[in-house]
Amino acid sequence: MNAEIINIGDELLLGQTIDTNSVYIAKRLNEFGINISRKYCISDNENEILECLGNSMTRTDLVIITGGLGPTKDDITKSTLAKFFKSDWRIDQDVLNHLEVIFKNRHRELLEINKLQANLPSNSTTLFNKAGTAPGMMFQMDGKIVISLPGVPNEVEEIIENSFIPFIKTKYNIPQQKRRTLITLLEPESKLSQLLNDFETKYSKTYPLSYLPSYNMVKIRLNQNLSHSNGDEFEEVFNELLGILGDKVLCVGDISPTEYLASVLQEKNLKISFAESCTGGFICNQFVQIPGISTILEGGMTTYSNDFKVNRLLINPNLFNINGAVSADVAEAMVNQMTELSNTEIGISTTGIAGPTGEVENKPIGTIFIGTKVHENTVVKQYMLRGNRQQFMERALNCALYQLNRQLMAIKS
Repeated sequence: MNAEIINIGDELLLGQTIDTNSVYIAKRLNEFGINISRKYCISDNENEILECLGNSMTRTDLVIITGGLGPTKDDITKSTLAKFFKSDWRIDQDVLNHLEVIFKNRHRELLEINKLQANLPSNSTTLFNKAGTAPGMMFQMDGKIVISLPGVPNEVEEIIENSFIPFIKTKYNIPQQKRRTLITLLEPESKLSQLLNDFETKYSKTYPLSYLPSYNMVKIRLNQNLSHSNGDEFEEVFNELLGILGDKVLCVGDISPTEYLASVLQEKNLKISFAESCTGGFICNQFVQIPGISTILEGGMTTYSNDFKVNRLLINPNLFNINGAVSADVAEAMVNQMTELSNTEIGISTTGIAGPTGEVENKPIGTIFIGTKVHENTVVKQYMLRGNRQQFMERALNCALYQLNRQLMAIKS
């Protein structure tokens, strides 16, 4: 089954807001064998919405719309859909009661404009939104389904998980496709593809692979082709894939490398700390986002200037006179001092040149030294990273996690 997504919002077209809703929707629906064949981003304009929706409904049986359900005049999706489906209006009392509770809890007056959120097209089914004020709507016409969701990501997830997915499970007898994902770090996509050439030749029709590269990381997903495959052998094929890649695999599962390494440290009860210069606390921040990380994360320092490195991290100032602040010696001293000050078994340090300026002799933009420490073993490696400052930090994160994982694997062996 195919579906199309229509994202509505001038803020998306202007680049003021990043579209994360389509990524989430596509990922969740794909798990139920619903493939997204097209995705559109259009302005808050009635004619654009009517034309795009009309075209989509000629090609597919399911259309998902996001955005434009707020109470202000620029949010016209609801009225446009009422026009498209030739609908009059109804008051949903459950939504109105929900609004009254929300505004009471927020100590705010429920204005007439806010009450309009409970005014819905009469031929729509309400998709209740526990996470916000704008309910979703579902329209069914000639065997086709259109669902309209607010644009706020957590509200999209709330409605998809608790209203729409339960509906499609009962509406359609769609066999759930099997998919397994593994993650590699610092392995070029082309090299992985070459290594898996024979595997892909053997299984391309029954269990095709998808490569998802991102900032020194490649996710490889094994997919089940329901029309050709024998579902019973899926796990055997995936294990064959793992055997070919060997220690190039960081972990199995569609999780972030940070989540995986944090789980390893939590399992071993190893505490971690950070001393970051060029990454400015970015690596520590990725760990902080993981629930329960307080069991292993002691803290970190953003030691950007040399004076701060000396005065707070207690780095020997003579080190800067040897090879400069961006050097293996300084990265090593940073991680050693940080783990000593915080009394942690694990440490990560970074010092480098993120750009676009700051290049010095023999140290071009993108140079970074990363120090990792596991117990008494300190490793420092130099990398050359590309991209803007944000991309530099993403790549530095994955380099640091790769380096740390290698040390942890060495302990196991």
